[in-house]
This record gives sequence, structure tokens and C-alpha cells, in this order.
Amino acid sequence: MVHTPGAFMADNSFYQDEAFRLLFHRLPMACMLVDHRSGRIIDLNRAFHQRFGWRPELIIGQPERDFPMWSDPQQRRRLHGGSAVGASEPLEMLLRGRDGTIKPSLVSMEYIDVGGVAARLYTVQGHAGSIGGPGLPALAQTDTALEQSQERLRLALDAAQMGIWDLDLGSGRLHASARAARLHGFPGADWEGTLAAFMEDTAPSDRRAMRKAFVAICRGGQQRYRLTYRLLRRSGEPRWLEAIATLNRNASGRPLGMVGTLVDITERRRSEQALIDSENKFASLFQGSPDPYALLNTQTHVFIEVNRSFAEVFGYRPEQIIGRTLSEIGLWSETALADRVHGVLATGESLHNETMDLCDAQRRSHICEVSSSLLTINRQRCVLFGFRDVTERKAIEAQVKHLAYHDALTDLPNRILLKDRLEQHIALYDRHQLKGALLFFDLDHFKHINDSLGHSCGDAVLQEVTRRLAGNVRREDTVARLGGDEFVVLLSGLEADDGSFADSVQTTAEKLRFVLSEPMIIEGHSLQLSTSIGVALIPDHGESPDDLLKRADIALYRVKEAGRNGVAFFEQSMQVTASKRLVVENQLRRALALGEFKVYYQPQFDSLSHRVVGAEALLRWEHPEQGLIGPASFIKVLEESGMIIEAGRWVLAEACQFFSRLRESGLVGFDNFSLSVNISPRQFRQSGFVDLVRDSIGSQDLPPGCIKLEITEGVVIENISDTVEKMQELRQLGVSFAIDDFGTGYSSLSYLKRLPLDLLKIDQSFVRDCASNGNDAEIVRAIVAIARSLKLDMIAEGVETEEQLTFLRGMACHCYQGYLFSPPLDETAFMDLLSRT
Repeated sequence: MVHTPGAFMADNSFYQDEAFRLLFHRLPMACMLVDHRSGRIIDLNRAFHQRFGWRPELIIGQPERDFPMWSDPQQRRRLHGGSAVGASEPLEMLLRGRDGTIKPSLVSMEYIDVGGVAARLYTVQGHAGSIGGPGLPALAQTDTALEQSQERLRLALDAAQMGIWDLDLGSGRLHASARAARLHGFPGADWEGTLAAFMEDTAPSDRRAMRKAFVAICRGGQQRYRLTYRLLRRSGEPRWLEAIATLNRNASGRPLGMVGTLVDITERRRSEQALIDSENKFASLFQGSPDPYALLNTQTHVFIEVNRSFAEVFGYRPEQIIGRTLSEIGLWSETALADRVHGVLATGESLHNETMDLCDAQRRSHICEVSSSLLTINRQRCVLFGFRDVTERKAIEAQVKHLAYHDALTDLPNRILLKDRLEQHIALYDRHQLKGALLFFDLDHFKHINDSLGHSCGDAVLQEVTRRLAGNVRREDTVARLGGDEFVVLLSGLEADDGSFADSVQTTAEKLRFVLSEPMIIEGHSLQLSTSIGVALIPDHGESPDDLLKRADIALYRVKEAGRNGVAFFEQSMQVTASKRLVVENQLRRALALGEFKVYYQPQFDSLSHRVVGAEALLRWEHPEQGLIGPASFIKVLEESGMIIEAGRWVLAEACQFFSRLRESGLVGFDNFSLSVNISPRQFRQSGFVDLVRDSIGSQDLPPGCIKLEITEGVVIENISDTVEKMQELRQLGVSFAIDDFGTGYSSLSYLKRLPLDLLKIDQSFVRDCASNGNDAEIVRAIVAIARSLKLDMIAEGVETEEQLTFLRGMACHCYQGYLFSPPLDETAFMDLLSRT
């Protein structure tokens, strides 16, 4: 059978070590490489071709024994018989060139391993020339040349980073090259000795495994073997070595020896182990990830692997999806998305949290953030897709976005969305000559419902109001809730007929007010509301959302001032009033900051004992331009703006300090004088009010009984339970209470008997005409009777005439305050008064 060089080289595909081939062809001596098993020539180097003229392409693949170069077969056999393994002794031989000339040469043969295959390496040296007769002249080859030849051979082997060894099975002796010896920890020179000595540092378990392998090799028919073992070097961690062995047998098949190579594969093992560890870690992370992952081949688009989360989220068993293509599974609900993913597979492009809509096995939609990265696994180019199911998160985000523009209780548009719609409508009205109206609703005394029936009932009322408003406007209108009990209705797209426009808005507002006033049953309670409505027309009363809301609110304020339960349209005069109020509010803020407030004290006189028994602390504003201003001009603004809390805290502290100064001067005693301080409803509702009173009194080392807190009926009616709780707590400290302006508000005996009161004050509106008006006289008699029945002390306010005092004394009300005895005085004047009485 004829072997062409190409076919033979294809059969010997192991001969691919580029470094070895490069050195082989650059060696200066003629070399021939022969497959030891088949006996066929593997390669001839350039020096061989130049010396003997044989062209490699004509010789490679031919049996070496038939090579015409051997002029004397006996010499060839003698070369081979020198040693079954290892290197032969150089022989002087006559070799024939391609042109027939005989060339005297020095020939060596050595067994080596090439790519895991045992081979015979022939090296030829000698003088060029020819002889015409028999006989072999002495060769002038020097020892130096031989050493150079052997050194070049070692260079070739070193290039392959291999050590060489051969084992004579008959003697048990092993010969190892310098590299092989160094790999086993011996000095860097050729080594010869027993196999047991050479393998002394081998791991015991590996030695046992190698003995078993050796027996199997000798008994088996295989000629070439590969073994790995660990060398336990004393200098450090184990080293991994790989031995490739070829077994030589005689003609009868009996093993004669072994020859092979030895190479350190520690780094390779580390790399392989690192790769295994990395792949195991990848597999662990891949399977253990809470997010779905899938691995796809970039060329075939076939699913290679999916993790457990993928199966759980998308409803596929792994065997249903692995091995199928992306198109067959149909994860992507839209063609455009599928094309996008196919493009990622084709180009290796990376995705990063790209939002996509995917379908599971039941064709349910999942919103996922998809990421991808290019990987090489088991020499396959793959794309790892990660899917983070954000369906629930997106739903929550949508809900959060909805809540950002809608009221949580009623689901109506809130202030932000209302202003957005207002801006759109204002632009639309301007283009199409249309008009609109903004109706600002406030439920009258809604706080009483919350305080008396609870917030759940109040919430139910707000939801019923929402239902009624939404059910009685057009689809193009907007109902919004701004917070609390404030609602807004935006009437849209009204015809700009000046004659009927305002009347139409008035009619709608009254209709809605009537709808809200109809009785409603809430949690078993029958309730009936009244509503105040302020109206701003668009664009007449403003061209921005803020202006329209502000002016509708101003109109609403006018309705409340007029007694509530009505409708008012914004007028420019209201703006003037509101502007003035804003000026006052700003001036009051400055007054608080600059200390323009003063406390005056009106004496409280006992006409029976003829002594001053107390005083009421009254707030005055010392305006830098207008002079001293009474509370009637600014108390309401303080209350509505919330500044009353800071002002009230200051008044209480000032009163306690003044009482301390009075006590130190000896003008009053703790047991015969009390100082009354007015407390506003807003101040009383503060969560830290009790602590404020305790700290203010305690900071001056005053007994709590010397301070009397005056509360109005408005404080009582707002939240009776909270009122009683705070009063009881302060009463336990020793603080006493008076109810101010009794009879002017929501007087209720059922409330009064629950309150820990000490004093009842008769309002000056009843005292003013008590001596001349029968009705007022009867009211005063009734108040006095109530005070007696509840065992309360009494004091009358605003007593200015002797007739009034005489009437009151006739009712057994002896204590009073008013201009009859003294107007309110500053500190100095009050102390002068005490010193005179």
C-alpha cells in the first residue's frame, strides 16, 4: 500500500508541535524521524536533504527498513540492537545518497516522544565525499562534534519542555535525562538507578495506582500509555507530573523495556482545576440565582441550559426547552423584541436591564429587565441571558405614580393633577374662546364629625361626598380633592356667553350644594352637611392654576365669614381684603420675631372683700407706626395662620415670670392671688401642651394653683374626650380652669358637668345690658344658677357701671373685672395699683 506524504501526515496528526518541528528542521546535522510502532518515516530535516539528496515528499510515509539509504542492512540491525530503549551508541556506517554515492557517516539513534507518540530519531554526521570500493575509512569525527550534536538534540527536547526516560524491565534500572531528574528533585544531570528510588517522593496512593497500571500495561495489548501522578516535594506543595510511556516487546511479545517522556503539568492542572472550580461556581450561581437565566448558542440559537428560576417563572420544565431554538419557544411576545434578541445572538452585543414583555408557557405576560453577556463554555460561543421579573415592581410603580396624582382615600385627582389639567384647559380655552369655572368646596364643621364620631366615619363621609359630586357633573368636568374636607370641581368647556355664563355656574354650584346637603346615613348615623363654595371664573379671575385656586379660596373665605353654607363668586374687593390680611400676617410674623408684643394685665376685683384677687393676662401689639393695638384686630389672624401657638407659648412664659416678680416684691401671695391666661383651641390641641404648661410654671418655681387657664367653649366642642383628658392631667398638677365667654357659643350642660372646671366667666355681651334689658338679666340669672348647681366660682367680664355691679351683687356674683375698677395695665402700672390697694 502506497502512502503519500499528505495522507501519512494526516494519519500522524500528533505531529503538530510547532516548537519541535522548528528546531528539528534547523538542526545542522542530518536527522530522520521514524514512527517506532509502524516503522514508517515521519520527517526528514533540511540538513538530511542537503546531505543525501532525498526529498522529504518522496520519502515520508515509506517504511524505514526499505529506505535505500541503508547500504548495509547488517549495520542497520546492529544500530537497532544496541539498546531496546534509550539512545544507541554512535556507529560508523556507509549510507547511500540519492545519486548512488556512498557517504561514510557516524549514525546515532534515540527513542523520543513526539506529541505522545514514541519515535526513533536518527542523527547523521560525517565528512562529505565518496568512495568507490569496499571498506570503511576511519571517520574524522571528533568528540566535540558528537557533543554538539547531542546538545542540539537536548535543545529540541527542551523546547518541548520534556524529560526523557527509559526503563530496562530485565534489570529494573531506569535512565532519566537531566530534565526528568530535575522534575523528580534530583540534581540537574542525567540520572540512573532503580525505579523505586526514582519514584520515592511519589504520593503513596499514586504509587499503588501506577503499579496496577504497570501490570495492566504489561498484560494488555496497547503499546502507548499516559499516566499522571503527584510528586510530594519537601520544598512545598505537590507537583503534578505526566509520563507518556511506550512498551517495547521482543518478537515473541515479551515486554523488554519502556521508554517515554516526562513533563510537569502542575500549572496545567491548576488551570484545569481553576476552570473546573470556575465552571462549578458558575453552575452553582447559575442554578442558585433567584433570577431566571438561560444559556443559548450564538450560532444555532439553541437553548443549552436554563436554571431552576427560569423553569419556575416561565412554567417550562428544563427538558421542554433545552435543545430547542429561540423561535420554537416563543418567549418574546412581540416580533420586534424577538428580532432584537436574534440580533444580540448574532453580534454578541450586550443588553443591560432592557425592559421587555415576555410570555410564559401559559402565554401570560411578564415584564422583565433583560441583560446579556457573551461567554465561551466548553469551546462553545454562548450568550447568557438574565431575566429579572419586574412585573410586580412595575405594577407597584404604576400604583405609586397613580397615588402621586390621586387622593388615596377617594381616588380623585389631587392638587398636582388638578393644576396640570387646569393648565391644559386654560390653553384650550384661549384657542377656542371657551370658558370654565373653578368651584372650591369646604364642608362646614366637618371636624366635629371626626372628633365626635371618629375618623373612620369622617372618611366614609368624604367618600360619599366624592360619589355625589362625581355623579352630578359632566364627564368632561373634573372633581378633585385637595386634602381634608376641601374639594374642587373644574367645570370645563362652557360657552363664552357673558349673559348666561355666570348664571349657569351659579346654578351648577347651588345644585351641587343641595346634593351635598341631602341627608346621608354613615355607619348608622344620620348626618346632614352644609357646604361653603367659592367660585373663580376662567379666564376672568386668573390665567394660572395658582391664581385661580387662590381666588376661589378667597371667595370661599368670604362665604365662611358670612356664616357658611352658601356660594360666593370672587370679586376684586375680596382680593384687596385678602391682601390686607396678608400684610397683617406678615407684620405679625415680624412682631413675633422683633418682640413687639406686650402683655397687659386687667385686675380681677372682689367687691365683697374689696381686694384684687387676680388678673387676666391680655395680649397687645405695640405697632411701630400705629401704636398699641388691641387683640380684636389681630387675634383671628394669629389663630388662622398658626402663629397663635408661638404667641400663646410666649404669653404663658411672660405671665409666669411676672407672677414670680410679683411674689418676690411681696405684693401678692400664692394663696390669695391667681393669674389667668387665655388658651386658644389650636394651642390646646398641641400634643405637648401639658408639658408646656408644666415647664413654664416649673421654670419659675411657682405652685401650679397660682395659674388659671381660660378656655373657650370652642375648645370643649372640638374634642370633648381629648379636652377632659388634658384638663384632668393638668388638674392633677394643681392648675385650675375657667371657661371663658360662657353662653356665647355651643353651651351644653352635658359638656360642662364632665369638665374639671373651677370658674365660670359671664361674658360681657350679657353684662352690658343686664341692668336695663330683661332678656340679658334672665340670661345672667340662668348662668349664675348653672354655676351654683355645678359648684363653680363666678366672675363677670366687662363691668363698667355701678348699676351693672349692683345687679351682679344682687345675684351673689361679687367678683368682676372691667373698666369700673381698672382697664388693662402694663406691668409697672399694675404693680402700682397693687401697692395702693
